[in-house]
Amino acid sequence: MLKGTIEILVKDENGKIVKYGRHEMHSFLNNFLKFLEAFMRSNGTGSVTITDTGGTGRTVYGTHRDILFHAQMGVLAPDNDDTYGIIVGSGTTPVNLNQYALVSKISHGTGSGQLDYNPITVDDYNVDTSVSPPVYRLRFVRSFANASGATVTINEVGIVVRYRCNNDLRFLVARDVLPTSYTVPAGGSATVAVTVEVELG
Repeated sequence: MLKGTIEILVKDENGKIVKYGRHEMHSFLNNFLKFLEAFMRSNGTGSVTITDTGGTGRTVYGTHRDILFHAQMGVLAPDNDDTYGIIVGSGTTPVNLNQYALVSKISHGTGSGQLDYNPITVDDYNVDTSVSPPVYRLRFVRSFANASGATVTINEVGIVVRYRCNNDLRFLVARDVLPTSYTVPAGGSATVAVTVEVELG
């Protein structure tokens, strides 16, 4: 079983915690399953069509014998890059499994309605045998600073992967609308952690 959780920690301009929440992930999208299909069809030439964040259908290979540089599902976005990794938005439209972009992405920056995107870090928890059945955990963390001068509200969280295979594309593979809004005060910050677990029994 594949499952995940989203944690959000909001601090004010003095570093004081003003809100924290932990929510179960509900919405790995059809794009995620399409990537799995691409990997399972890998025979050197097998491919599937997946819609990128711009709404264009793209040919995606699980592997390809003629391509040397190939990264299928990168999430380690660097500082100031809001095109992939953990991204956040203000949209409240319910999830549709065919969605390929956040409804209203909060862009990187310091202007009105923007947040400063920091680099993603990954904590690899490996296999946890203290629970039954055992699980494999992988935790991704990204922080966002609010230098816009006004509050910014987070309502949706997404995961966008970077695909590089003779091109450089972005695909949304998960989108969750949060059960409560998280308002980041001016001068404050938000840290979003996504933990993905796979049961091993």
